[in-house]
Amino acid sequence: MRVFAICAAAALTLACAPAEEAENMAPGCDARAVQSWNATPDVALSIEATSVGPGCDRAVATIVIRDSSGNPLYADTHIAAQVMVLAGAADQAAMQTALGEWANSSNATMATTAALPEWPANAEAPQSGEFPFYPDDGVDREAYATLRTQNLPLFCYVQGMESLRCVAFNQGEIGSVGLQLFPG
Repeated sequence: MRVFAICAAAALTLACAPAEEAENMAPGCDARAVQSWNATPDVALSIEATSVGPGCDRAVATIVIRDSSGNPLYADTHIAAQVMVLAGAADQAAMQTALGEWANSSNATMATTAALPEWPANAEAPQSGEFPFYPDDGVDREAYATLRTQNLPLFCYVQGMESLRCVAFNQGEIGSVGLQLFPG
């Protein structure tokens, strides 16, 4: 009888648990993907993309670039449903695949800062046809031109529904250069 009472009490506790606790027990949308980025011939970095949330429609995604010792050099967090390559992930397996794509560093279009669009004299911003590029605050035309001539390794990743964030690797550090719009 005593065992029955203990079992009944445990069953009632589980049945009456708040919805939040029940969600925390569900598999949710916790996923992770890691890609290599050979920034230079002698420097290999890793790009780690993770998602955490009670469901993929409510997940938060983070992208982290780490040095060979695992130290973080750069991190950026987004609501997964607001990032084009992650928004359609319906379950944990789909999110894992999407995170792998998000962290992929094989960008043939803009692999280095030399491939950034030109910023002509007297223009407000770089010119890139129908895909405008907006340098970060504090990156003026002169600094931007210097970045282009330095030919630094560049990683661009989707950071919204219609834009890429581009970051450059320079002497062991990662710095954001700007963002490029694209039609979504």
